Amino acid sequence: MAIALKNNRSGFSLVELMIVIVIIGLLGAVLAPKVNDALKKARKGTAKTTIMNLKGGILKYEADISKYPSSLKDLTKRPKGGDERVTKKWDGPYFGDEGDELPEDPWGNKFQYKLAQPGSKRPYELYSFGPNGKGAPKEEWISVWD
Repeated sequence: MAIALKNNRSGFSLVELMIVIVIIGLLGAVLAPKVNDALKKARKGTAKTTIMNLKGGILKYEADISKYPSSLKDLTKRPKGGDERVTKKWDGPYFGDEGDELPEDPWGNKFQYKLAQPGSKRPYELYSFGPNGKGAPKEEWISVWD
């Protein structure tokens, strides 16, 4: 009488593991660009939202003081000395809490703010250089006026 031996191995074979690894790799290759595009879009949206919040602060400042701030720091810090009319009318902070640091764009750069020259169509410029930083062409900038 012959005794039958049972093979009680549990687990996956090397071929099964390789198939799973290939499938995961293919899914990663298909999904990675979509995730990257979504992250880029989210960062641009975050920059635009922050710019619009800064714009709101600039408009409140201008409504109180009857002139635009000379820098974004004027939105969070009460001016000292200088124009007494400004220091008396300042009713900020106009962005965040008094003394707060201004936010950076999603790429770690400072937002750019410049008062316009007399006769310009716009009273000021407010923008981020975008994902490519300071050397980016103007078309890539994220502006309050876009």
